[in-house]
Amino acid sequence: MYQMNSYDTLSREELLEQLNKAEEDKFKYVNKYLEQEDKWNVMRLLLAKISHEFKTPLNSIIGFSNLLKAYKQSEKELDFLNNILSSSHHMLDLIQDLLDLIRAQYTPMELNCNKIETRDIILEVINSYPNVEFDYTLVSAEIKADVKRFRQLIYNLTSNAVKFNKPGYKIKILTYIDNGFNFEITDYGDGIEESNYNVIFEFFAQTNDNIYKRQMGSGIGLALCKSIIEAHNGQIGVKSKLGEGSTFHFLLPI
Repeated sequence: MYQMNSYDTLSREELLEQLNKAEEDKFKYVNKYLEQEDKWNVMRLLLAKISHEFKTPLNSIIGFSNLLKAYKQSEKELDFLNNILSSSHHMLDLIQDLLDLIRAQYTPMELNCNKIETRDIILEVINSYPNVEFDYTLVSAEIKADVKRFRQLIYNLTSNAVKFNKPGYKIKILTYIDNGFNFEITDYGDGIEESNYNVIFEFFAQTNDNIYKRQMGSGIGLALCKSIIEAHNGQIGVKSKLGEGSTFHFLLPI
């Protein structure tokens, strides 16, 4: 038995109008796609230039600073060289974070996922801060993830906690299994207003930098963490209290 559909009730003119609208929508979509492609081509050139113009001289500074350390130096001169190296490595990390984040705005983050042991990687990051006190409880968990991105994720969150923690307080790290692999890191810094919980994960987002020391950051690291988590189909968030500190947490599927 024939069943009437919505097109049977349209006049010829109305049907032609709908077909023309569909054609216009198609062209709008194509033009938008081409526009995005043009933007990405421009961005690729910018990324290549940033990589060369910024990273090359920094690598040269790091190389020559390490070379100078091989010669006999006074304690004061060694301190100066170590400061140069520390600042240069930090700048190199920021540039790489920026490159990764810009790419993530235009193309899906590429992942090379394999089974990894989370505890070993977290301990590796913790041990890279010999002068910082940590209080940690880590479960031994095996997940499928991109090891480079996972290490970058842990490093960025730990670096963030170290930067804003108050002197004399231990940074707490906790991992556990509950509907997936859970990671929590707590600092005892200035804290964040609840209204800014989502804002701090946005690209170059800043809250009131006249009030919160936390805004001395670049606005890149946490946004990159969110991109890494979302690429792994996970979730990230923060809980905080002004004047008492913040806990950043994420959940990744096992």
